[in-house]
Amino acid sequence: MLKRIVLGLLALVGLAVIGLAANALRQGSRQIDVPPLAPLALDVPAIAASLGAAVRARTISLEEGGEQAAPAFAALHAHLQARYPLVFAQLTPEVVGGHSLLFTWQGSEPGAKPIGLMAHQDVVPIAPGTEGDWQQPPFSGVIEGGFVWGRGAWDDKGNLIAELEAVERLLADGFKPRRTVYLMFGHDEEIGGQQGAAQIAALLQQRGIKLDFVLDEGLLIISGVLPGLDVPAAAIGIAEKGYLTVKLSVPA
Repeated sequence: MLKRIVLGLLALVGLAVIGLAANALRQGSRQIDVPPLAPLALDVPAIAASLGAAVRARTISLEEGGEQAAPAFAALHAHLQARYPLVFAQLTPEVVGGHSLLFTWQGSEPGAKPIGLMAHQDVVPIAPGTEGDWQQPPFSGVIEGGFVWGRGAWDDKGNLIAELEAVERLLADGFKPRRTVYLMFGHDEEIGGQQGAAQIAALLQQRGIKLDFVLDEGLLIISGVLPGLDVPAAAIGIAEKGYLTVKLSVPA
């Protein structure tokens, strides 16, 4: 009996694989052929300097005593407001959960589904005793060799600055989005996001706002890591990290 069940399951799996393969061959690629846009003229030194200033704000997420970083978040917000005045003037800014930022960029079509762009402002602490292992001081924001050095330059202040640079540029050009766009910048992602992203999500839900899609920080461009892959490849993430709490009922 067990053998029949196993064989039946294997047969179903085989049929599913055949069906998927046949469907993939029948459908073909849905990739849209889009001509590349002309490169934008960017003030790269100024953008790098903005990221360096953001790195110098020691916005460290701490499980205990998190308010120790409050002056650092205030300094980061002051820098952002000075560097991106159109974002703060033309979008609707809100502070959520103490230090998280939520911006609403109203779209021209009220019926169009809104979207969300995310980044986080916080960074993890420096492990005690490892300060000397850094090529540059961890919160220096030094620009050297074509790179911005320091904690958070990649995870995730680079993403934060890139989004704000893009929106500021679009606003300066008079662009008006068709959809409403929400910029959501949490302040405690590294320790779970309960005071930042979770409260922003709850606020949007309270307002009856359902996002059509959300773009968050990306993964790595890897090279020489996977066997058999000899060219650089971009790793794509399709979900956010999180956790699951399970409550068990044990009979007395």
